[in-house]
Amino acid sequence: MSVSGSQNKGEYICLLHPPPVEADYTPKGTFKDIAGLKSYVVGPEDADKAVVFVYDIFGLTPQAKQGADLIASQGFYVVMPDFMKGEVAAPDMFSGTPEGNAKKEKFFAGFPGGISSQSKPVADVAAALSKYKLGGIGFCWGYKVLVTSEGSGSFKALAGAHPSFPANDDADKINVPLLLLPSQNEDMSVMKHIYAAVEKKNPGNNKLRQFADFPHGWMGARGNLSDPSGAKAFHDGYTEVAEFFKKHL
Repeated sequence: MSVSGSQNKGEYICLLHPPPVEADYTPKGTFKDIAGLKSYVVGPEDADKAVVFVYDIFGLTPQAKQGADLIASQGFYVVMPDFMKGEVAAPDMFSGTPEGNAKKEKFFAGFPGGISSQSKPVADVAAALSKYKLGGIGFCWGYKVLVTSEGSGSFKALAGAHPSFPANDDADKINVPLLLLPSQNEDMSVMKHIYAAVEKKNPGNNKLRQFADFPHGWMGARGNLSDPSGAKAFHDGYTEVAEFFKKHL
């Protein structure tokens, strides 16, 4: 994975934490081609508001689908494209064995979710959904992709959960309401800088809430829904997202 400077901490977080938590969930959505990408879609297609969901490094996990379903339950059409086309991180990469470490190093060396390589696919998906008032939520690397995509101007509001690769100058690229939901592992000085900077441009329309008791990935593949506190934080996070998009789309 080719990153630089401020991105290193985000890469370190992805590499450091344990594999995804197994989850048993029956998704409510279906699959559809959106801008040439297999996409999990859920919610009323005739809604006037839609949300593009950029998943974490583990892809179309049960937790991600459940999160998409929760957002859709509030009246949004939610589209989660398989941006990495199935080339996602696997649990055995985090086994700690020499074989697992080798697989992990190979995966990140050629990371299919590279920020620059995903800029146009995100823009193409946004263009395909241009009839909607469009919001975007990115997990982990997905936050940075949404912020830096050539299609970022298509979004009326943005959200980032446990954002990877945050940098102070992200705020220069964000001109719409922003919701930030960092975990215990993100650099809060950077999170606070981004929040303060976007507040200056768009006062009263942004929100920063840290889930300080939960690890990077708690709203995604590392969300432990069998644990009551983990399940509550998961649902609280998605409630924040849905309420934010209700207000700003």
